[in-house]
Amino acid sequence: MLAPIKHLLGNYRIVLASGSPRRQELVKMLGLNAELCPSTFEENLRLEDFQEFSDYIEATALGKAEEVYSRLSSAGDSKHLIVIAADTMVTLGKEIYGKPKDPADAKRMLTNLSGTSNRVFSGVVLKHANGIRKFTDTADVYFGNLLPEQIQSYVDSGDPLDKAGAYGVQGPGGALIHRIDGDFYCVMGLPLHRLCCELNKLFLEDLSS
Repeated sequence: MLAPIKHLLGNYRIVLASGSPRRQELVKMLGLNAELCPSTFEENLRLEDFQEFSDYIEATALGKAEEVYSRLSSAGDSKHLIVIAADTMVTLGKEIYGKPKDPADAKRMLTNLSGTSNRVFSGVVLKHANGIRKFTDTADVYFGNLLPEQIQSYVDSGDPLDKAGAYGVQGPGGALIHRIDGDFYCVMGLPLHRLCCELNKLFLEDLSS
């Protein structure tokens, strides 16, 4: 997917505004050697200030990207700096399921998700010297009908406690999921196909102008 711009990528410092080794591994799958630089952006935006879930999640990703870009560009050459920021959330109806507060909260979320479909939103922002590119990808995740002991066992594993929606599709939580309509990597937190499309546009349009 990145073949048209592969010869250009080595000239740029690519930074993930994240502390997630999982997202770093996904970017490495594309052949990119991206650095991790967690953002200090305070994620306290109010959902009610936005018309759509996609607007809300893109604004959060934009805040992360701009904070890291500003910090790094003030210390070096920003012309060859590209910051990629992402934020992922799980929704059930009109409710956002963030990271559970504790095991009891994880159990509540998983009980509600059992036998239903939830929608995952992954918002991504690319910040560079010429401007900003942003997009949101979605996927619908269908859970099987879970027994109470299955939920308790998964909660006891500790895996759900640091994940939006109290589950991770790439780990043991994947066994709870009946099917996914959409990009698997969107559910993991970084939609790779769309990211490649936007990187190609970035280099072939924005950075060539």
